[in-house]
Amino acid sequence: MELLAVDIGNTSATLGLFESGGKLVSRFDIPTRTLTHRVLTREAIDGPLAGINAPKTIAIASVVPWASDELISVLRDMFTDAAIIVVGSTNIPILMDYPNPEELGTDRLLGALAAYKLWGEPQQRPCIVVDLGTATTYDCITSDGTFLGGAISPGLELGAEALALRAAQLPAIELAFPASVIGRTTVESMQSGILFGGISQIEGFVERLRQFAFPDSMPIVVATGGLSRLIVGRTDTVSHIQPDLVLEGIRIAAELISAQTEEEIIYTEEVGS
Repeated sequence: MELLAVDIGNTSATLGLFESGGKLVSRFDIPTRTLTHRVLTREAIDGPLAGINAPKTIAIASVVPWASDELISVLRDMFTDAAIIVVGSTNIPILMDYPNPEELGTDRLLGALAAYKLWGEPQQRPCIVVDLGTATTYDCITSDGTFLGGAISPGLELGAEALALRAAQLPAIELAFPASVIGRTTVESMQSGILFGGISQIEGFVERLRQFAFPDSMPIVVATGGLSRLIVGRTDTVSHIQPDLVLEGIRIAAELISAQTEEEIIYTEEVGS
């Protein structure tokens, strides 16, 4: 196995196994709360990682420092020869046009990097990444790979929960599309408003971003995040749906960081010879 990529979020940690050549061959999620103790962490990952070839590199991105510390210790014990790279906002190899990059979530930068490297750079086109998670985020990347920033709005699931919580006569609902945009029951009406309304938000906001940031070109729009599956086949605005975009970003960042480190070592040795 070439690389084990780990994305640790507040709710869950996602681990992805990549073969040489960058193909994602396996992924699994574990609750972040299981990473509170070394024994629990080992129990959580022992099964999914049993029998795999030891990865050459382990790359970890995290928004939960205590969880990454525990996981790094366990993975170091399991794969003693693997190089470990901690990917953060300060070492992600992406150009920035953003006043305070330390404020940015690592997942936003990694998604932007992956979208650009996978689609934007080969086609020399700008990208807009739409991440459908707890929040819905929009991020813009120019055709030369510069991260510009974007926008953050409440996520689809959050909207449904807020309606059920704050409106006494509205129930909790399943996030599923109703048969028609015109709801014939309260539940269908809520589903229509949240999901069809959410798609309309994506379509309208992507167009607003395009007009402002890329008025003379058509950006590649990439959707990711746990709720991106809901919009498959529902809109022509989105060019690609890649739920594992952040894992891809971790892989790409680790490869670029490793290559840069190797170049620095070679350069140092040449200077010293």
